[in-house]
Amino acid sequence: QEEGFDIDLIELRSLKPLDMDTITESLKRTNKLIILDESTKSGGVGATISARVSEELFDLLDAPVKRLCMDDAPVPYASSMEKAVVKRGSDLIEAVFDICTGKW
Repeated sequence: QEEGFDIDLIELRSLKPLDMDTITESLKRTNKLIILDESTKSGGVGATISARVSEELFDLLDAPVKRLCMDDAPVPYASSMEKAVVKRGSDLIEAVFDICTGKW
C-alpha cells in the first residue's frame, strides 16, 4: 500500500478442493492474477490454477495470468544455487509492481 496499490494476497490452504470462490472474488475486484509457485512451470500447481482460471474466469481477467515458478529443470542441491532458480517473495513484489504500473 505504500506504493498506492491495493492488492489481494491469497494463501491457499488446500488444492483439493481448490478455493475457486476466493479466487473469483479477488478477480472480480482486481482483474489480475499472479501465482507464486515453487514447483516447475510444467505440471505444477500454478499451471493447474492458471488453467482453471483461464477456463472458468477468463472474462474477469484484464491481463494474462502471470506465473512465477521454476523453469523446467531439476532443482539444484546446493542452497546457494537453489536460491537462483526457486521464485521468492521478492520476485512476487517485483511482478506486482510491474502489473500495477503497466510494465507487463
